[in-house]
Amino acid sequence: MRLVSTILIGSVVAACAPAQAPEPTPVAAPPAVVETTPPTPGPVMTGGYSPASLDDEMTKAAQAVAVDAIYTRDPTRALVEKVEAEMQVVAGLNYRFVITMTGGARFGVTVYRKLDSTMEVTEYARLP
Repeated sequence: MRLVSTILIGSVVAACAPAQAPEPTPVAAPPAVVETTPPTPGPVMTGGYSPASLDDEMTKAAQAVAVDAIYTRDPTRALVEKVEAEMQVVAGLNYRFVITMTGGARFGVTVYRKLDSTMEVTEYARLP
């Protein structure tokens, strides 16, 4: 009998307990608007390479020396398809070119322009 009364008392207490308010449903926040800015290039490193304009007359002259070196060292009938150029200020100027020929051959050529405006190829490599 004692067991039954304990169960009844527990049921009565549970029935008399105040009802809990339902938890509010979370409201989705409006999507955040994030403004993005284009990445800014890092600072130019003194003495490092920087992009060179292919329209510049000195760059065109150095490119002609580089292309001549390709035709002399690796004879081909291919034509120049694409040119990437960088420039470095030293005691004179270094022009570093990546030249892609028709057919896919790529060459890395560095041309040094001395202070007296003469030019010479200082590095030459066929790239993979």
